[in-house]
Amino acid sequence: MPRPLCLFRGWRLFLPILLGATVTAHAVEPPVLSLQEALATALAGNPGLAQRRAETEARAAIPLQSGTLPDPSLTLEPGRAAMTQFRLGITQELPYPGKLKLQRSIAQQEAEASSLETGGAVLRLTAEVKQAWWRLFYLDRALSTVRRNQTVMRQLVEVAQTRYRVGQGLQQDVLLAEVELAKLLSMEAELEGQRRGAEARLNTLMYWPVAKAITLPMEVSELLPELPAEKELLDRAATRPEVLVRQRNIEAATNSLALARKDYRPDFMVGANYEWREGEADMKSVMLTMTLPIHTASRQDKAVDQRSAELMAQRFALQETEAQVAVEVATALADYQRARRQVVLLKTGVIPQANLSVVSMLAGYQVGKVDFLNLAQARVTLYEYETRYWQALSEARMALAQLDAAVGQEVVHE
Repeated sequence: MPRPLCLFRGWRLFLPILLGATVTAHAVEPPVLSLQEALATALAGNPGLAQRRAETEARAAIPLQSGTLPDPSLTLEPGRAAMTQFRLGITQELPYPGKLKLQRSIAQQEAEASSLETGGAVLRLTAEVKQAWWRLFYLDRALSTVRRNQTVMRQLVEVAQTRYRVGQGLQQDVLLAEVELAKLLSMEAELEGQRRGAEARLNTLMYWPVAKAITLPMEVSELLPELPAEKELLDRAATRPEVLVRQRNIEAATNSLALARKDYRPDFMVGANYEWREGEADMKSVMLTMTLPIHTASRQDKAVDQRSAELMAQRFALQETEAQVAVEVATALADYQRARRQVVLLKTGVIPQANLSVVSMLAGYQVGKVDFLNLAQARVTLYEYETRYWQALSEARMALAQLDAAVGQEVVHE
């Protein structure tokens, strides 16, 4: 009885230390960054996106200004004899009917285009973050695979050395195993370098310090959904922000042309005057003035030509944008389908068969029925297939992110 009590007291002394060590380890370990958290961070903190939002807010205040009459002018003119006479006048500029409405419409369409451009920037940033996240995820899985294979290869080195010492193996098997292990170590160093670059890229998109450590989840959903047909995706892409921006630019250019044509009409100014003179009758008057568009050949005609050319340019720009969108949708869809087929093939057929081959060859090697070269090649092949699986899965997700940006919305809701 005394000895268990002594052990219990000993554990009571060490328990706070163990708990403290556990807490410390968890405190320094970086939190796991999910894809959704990365997206939320980037969209909330990216300065370029914040700039676009501020510009959009500024443009939203312009239409009301553009559609408002100019401020009237007030005139106070004392006469020559102080306090014996003065004149009061007020004038108001009146643009030709319809001009203010067109100016307001142009400003409104430009404000809508700015808002749509911000939406397009959100889509592009979202796609970039997703692609950077999945790139980093692939490198983590590749590193995990290569390290696991290093463990296996070290075991094979030990087996080859043991067989050589007892006279059942060849020295060249030992050397070959050590060479394959060195290749895996070299591959690990290369992957670590790529991971640092991918980590810096994701940090930059989230506006975090470039050297900040990022830890991703060890497991993710490996399901890749079926996608709608290309025609349906193209129909959805008709509402992509870049396309809608071109349409708003066409509307603004159309109204600018209409406004240029209204410049053939005169603008007006109306006013009223009141003049008071001591000892004399007060004088009241009204006036109407207007501009005389007489230089139409060098001003209004050229303005109409300019606006017509700008409208034509915007129509061509819309056609070019629609063609570019179609290419982006088709390319991203093809990339996704190709990577998805590879994922299915590798997971359901290639990797299981390659794994069975390695197990069989390892058993044969241990009894001397399979040479080490074939065993090593089978193990390397399995490693390549496993790495290729994670690469194909990440490429499929990256292509899906690009497709979302190309269509202008989430293609599938998972």
